[in-house]
Amino acid sequence: MIVRESHCHREGMNGKRGLTIIELIVVMCILGVMVLIAIPNIGRWLPRYRLKSAARDVASNMQLARLGAIKDNREWALLFDVNGQSYRIISDKGPDGNWNTDDDVEEKVVDLRDYRNIQFGDNGHGPADGGGPVGDGITFVGERAEFNPGGTSTAGTVYLQNNRNGAMAIRVDSSTGIIRVSKWNFSLEDWERM
Repeated sequence: MIVRESHCHREGMNGKRGLTIIELIVVMCILGVMVLIAIPNIGRWLPRYRLKSAARDVASNMQLARLGAIKDNREWALLFDVNGQSYRIISDKGPDGNWNTDDDVEEKVVDLRDYRNIQFGDNGHGPADGGGPVGDGITFVGERAEFNPGGTSTAGTVYLQNNRNGAMAIRVDSSTGIIRVSKWNFSLEDWERM
């Protein structure tokens, strides 16, 4: 049996060719221009993204503490360290019954420096949701948000800021334990709930 290769198939294989150097240079130039256009946008977008990510994490960790307090039928708390730019989630005060001592049961530690250029504060935008004076960025009494077994909490707000004048506020309502996140809206020049 003789197998014949079709004439079209042979021409198709021989007729193919790769990119020329000129085509390759044109593609590289187009990609270079696209990268140059994207870099300034990324520079503006990244600080906002990091700020939003840090605020979401604070809110999520507050929710973790709230649900932990309900589940374990005992108080949980977030203890804020403004000087250290960090906070800890504590699930038990320990035998001495006091927060922020060596015998606390620590669930998690979050360092704001891990988010790059994020710290406690409101960039001078002022209180959100009637949150009272901002001060060092934490309005909770004793710089701790306590959640009790009933799901309610001490009232207060945590303010976070970035190095681009952006700010976000995470507020806890004491009577309900509801956690609300707001961001500074530059066009409205006011806080806007998310």
